[in-house]
Amino acid sequence: MRLTPYKRLLLFVTSALWFSAFARTILPPYYLSQGITLYQMIVATLIAFATQLIFLLTVRRIRAKPFWRLSMIASFISLLLIIQLASVWQYYLASVFSGISMATFWVAYNIAYFGATPKQKTGLGSAIMFSVFPMLNIIAPPLAGFIMQWNALIFWVLSVLFFVVSYLFIARQEDFSIKYSLAASFSQLRATRVLIFLEGIWEALPLAIIPVYTLYFIKTPLSYGAFAAYLSFIGVAANLLLGKMSDKLQKRVLFLYPLTLVLAITTFLFPQATNNLALWLIVTGIMNFFLPLFWNTSTSMIIDTHPNLDKAIPAREIVLAAGRVTGFILTIISFWLQPTPNGIFYVLGLIMLSYPLYLWWVSRFQKKYAFR
Repeated sequence: MRLTPYKRLLLFVTSALWFSAFARTILPPYYLSQGITLYQMIVATLIAFATQLIFLLTVRRIRAKPFWRLSMIASFISLLLIIQLASVWQYYLASVFSGISMATFWVAYNIAYFGATPKQKTGLGSAIMFSVFPMLNIIAPPLAGFIMQWNALIFWVLSVLFFVVSYLFIARQEDFSIKYSLAASFSQLRATRVLIFLEGIWEALPLAIIPVYTLYFIKTPLSYGAFAAYLSFIGVAANLLLGKMSDKLQKRVLFLYPLTLVLAITTFLFPQATNNLALWLIVTGIMNFFLPLFWNTSTSMIIDTHPNLDKAIPAREIVLAAGRVTGFILTIISFWLQPTPNGIFYVLGLIMLSYPLYLWWVSRFQKKYAFR
């Protein structure tokens, strides 16, 4: 039976994210064992997203299958570079390739995926996409952590095997190309670009601070993998439920107000948990329950607001990357100023709090934009 383009895309991203979940999620304890400091891990994350931003700003034409092949190869090179770290500069070079991989994967994939998703099921489609990695993360990190502690060579060999499987899925995808100008793309994204930028800044918390800060408590691959699985398990069911609900109501903006307020309050609570593992597990668990819901709802709102995906998606990825770079710079400053950084949580909490305030200001008070 011939699979639909939507199902082929879903299988492709599942294979790619399995490779990532298995080969990369448990790496922070490994970096620590190789002499990489927590501060250097934050810098490496900044380098990866800065590379992504620079790449996206210089590209004007995207072809899906060549870009996906480049993405997988860059990710594989990044993995090879960290197998045996001789210096921090080798680690930073691996981050450059990681940034290239991100830049060449998600623009084309998001255009293809949401283009193949029925318009009336945008919320469910977004929920499925944002649930794939958490579902895989329930299994892959504990398995990878166990294998790495048992036999590191087998871990690396399996990582290579999963890369090959994912790479082979590219051949089964439909190819397409898009050409765009930055001016036209940013104009298309006018209604939501401030919201996307704020989201990107705040994402320094789940993308960098939590993975690195957890190393104050958990230092072995198996324990770290179990922690990643715990966080992923919490968000999966709620994400799929909300995706269906938002499609029925067709008012995603109504969900964004409570979600962003809860995430802001949770962010403010993090300083109370930085010296207690039990509290850290509770606070990160609360955040990870609501985080996939936020990503699902905010992405669905953007897709609904900007139907011209060929223009909107490239600009979204650029603005999101710019926000993340800003957030990582703020994080680096906090790690530099404080031995155990706490101030960054208050800064990011205020950033997330400004999200619903801005959303209300432009949609309810000024009535400048109408969001669904």
